[in-house]
Amino acid sequence: MSKITTQTSPYHPDDIVVWPDGVWATLGEMRNSEFSYRSDDFEIVRLDDAARLKELGLADEFDVP
Repeated sequence: MSKITTQTSPYHPDDIVVWPDGVWATLGEMRNSEFSYRSDDFEIVRLDDAARLKELGLADEFDVP
């Protein structure tokens, strides 16, 4: 009998996808194909990564102190 495993994503749907031009969306929105017209050249930033959100200029959008 074979063992069935499930693979979970290391990311949460509320994590942030950021494209080089500064456009951002949640990973959940992107997975729902709301941004399927965008390139696959993006970065995923965990919502709890305050330092990276600040570097990207997104801290105010997410109330990061």
